[in-house]
Amino acid sequence: MFSPIPVSQDEFRACIDEVRQSVTDPLVGLYGPDSLMWEVNRRTAPYVLATAQAAFLDVAHPWIAKGVAEHSTIFTDPKMRARKTYNMLTTVVYGDLPSVIRVSRAVYSLHRGVEGTVHADTGPFAAHAPYAANERNALIWVHAASWYSRLGMYERVVGPLSDADRDRFWQETKLYALCFGIRRETLPATYADFEAYVADMCGNGQLAASDSSRQVMSFLSDTIPPGARGSLLAFYSVCLPEPVREILELPAVDARTRAGHRRTLAGLRATNRLPAAVRDLPPYREAMARISGGFVGPVTRGMKVLVGGRASSRAPRAASD
Repeated sequence: MFSPIPVSQDEFRACIDEVRQSVTDPLVGLYGPDSLMWEVNRRTAPYVLATAQAAFLDVAHPWIAKGVAEHSTIFTDPKMRARKTYNMLTTVVYGDLPSVIRVSRAVYSLHRGVEGTVHADTGPFAAHAPYAANERNALIWVHAASWYSRLGMYERVVGPLSDADRDRFWQETKLYALCFGIRRETLPATYADFEAYVADMCGNGQLAASDSSRQVMSFLSDTIPPGARGSLLAFYSVCLPEPVREILELPAVDARTRAGHRRTLAGLRATNRLPAAVRDLPPYREAMARISGGFVGPVTRGMKVLVGGRASSRAPRAASD
């Protein structure tokens, strides 16, 4: 059975200090236009669908599913919760250093209140065992789920990366991980090691169905418009590792689900032909404007509100995109 390994405030502060020391230009932030992090995250449609896929991977973990079910606002205001998460995480990737530090501290502080106990034996986790959001192994899985999903979606929709670029991308994610209290040395060393970690997690019993995972998945499925639900769930059935698909009780992979996957993928690939102001994430376009001394235009501002909500609508103004 597993016991939590908490990330202490001192560990978190040390991680933030390392972030500061790693950044050469605070205006640019953690990465920059030559980074794969900016490239892989820049397309709006793949980013949004990868976010949902990462959430599915998260709730396959009993601790995380329990924390979401008991502490998240997902059931009472799912749109607000999704937008808050989007605004926070895109700030870490694309924001200037002061914004990155502010968001990192806010997330750590928020997660300090996410604690509880597992109500029943689930996988290797005993009933009444404690869980916590600021816990090393859970944080590593959330980190892995996010980048497994985002890189996979980018490669499906935009195009594959070389093995060298995959490894470069994985190394870049380790700076992002520090913002959440995950030390570099606790993560898989290489991209190949990362793939092995995901495969091991999918097969070693740590991921398991639970009452909380079923509750969250049922709710998330119901939030998908009925006309798109079948194709989207089929799409995720093909994208997710088979053990996770089974845990989440998504449709079996057969000719019908593969057809749904192909339809959704064709729609996603069509977004590559959209104008950049619509195709690319507003935080990416804002970051490019920030470091060049320019501004974003009305289309980007409108997309910012559409994707991130009114709370995110503080973009600089300009005459056009």
